[in-house]
Amino acid sequence: MVSVTFELDGRRARAGGRGGIKSSCVAPRARNPAVQEAFSVSDSNRKPIPDGVLGERIVLDLEMLRAFGGRNLRDLGGPPTRDGRRVRTGRIYRSAHLAEVPADNPLHQISLKTLVTLQSNPEVRNLGRPHQVIMDGVRWEHIPMGDEWFAKRGYERMKAEPGREHFALVMQFRHHWRRFFKLLAERTVYPLLFHCSAGRDRTGVGAAMILATLGVDRERIIADFLASNATFPQAPLSAAQLAPVFDLIDEKGGADGFMREVIGLDAADLDAIRADLLED
Repeated sequence: MVSVTFELDGRRARAGGRGGIKSSCVAPRARNPAVQEAFSVSDSNRKPIPDGVLGERIVLDLEMLRAFGGRNLRDLGGPPTRDGRRVRTGRIYRSAHLAEVPADNPLHQISLKTLVTLQSNPEVRNLGRPHQVIMDGVRWEHIPMGDEWFAKRGYERMKAEPGREHFALVMQFRHHWRRFFKLLAERTVYPLLFHCSAGRDRTGVGAAMILATLGVDRERIIADFLASNATFPQAPLSAAQLAPVFDLIDEKGGADGFMREVIGLDAADLDAIRADLLED
């Protein structure tokens, strides 16, 4: 079992305990910006990495996340775009991990062509690969975002301002995002579902970039991002967490410049993604 631990300010809490559920694909943030943040990982194959910080420890336990298999599921389709079109329904979905999917989950009614896993290799090793029932006849692409979190050197700390962790997910994993969006530009991959462990952080920032590329307004992008709070009410996301990502998009002159300069796509990639995911 892998445990991701954070030191806050003086008390120990576990998922479901007094500290609330801190179930996330990425580091939950300390509420007090003056509080130091640390990251450590332990698994059965290596000694725990010392974090060197005293205080409250909140454990992100993959065993706890196992119960969220197939949850946080939604279709990105439906929102209107600024040019008067609409994102196609039934084409691209997002969710939490799929190692365990209840029999009554709506995912069983979706005929996928492609499944994209954004979990790190240690997460897949400990939670499990997507369930074989979901994988049958489906192309599986594993883009392992987060292996660095489990490296011996530990986790590279992010700035404490609201939203910096999601901005860092973009910047630190640009090569992975390029692979992801190049996949979306293939013309035979839909319907497609992408997911991480909780389906809210890596998946959430990925969905935000997709919707921005398609021309969806930011209020609707934020609404999709915050919809994960229904699954994780004790660890709510906030709109401010996407602000640095939006700021970078603006600095690059809009979604096209951002996708070209930051992610590494070309005009043909963007045209293909829009052709497949936007209504005529």
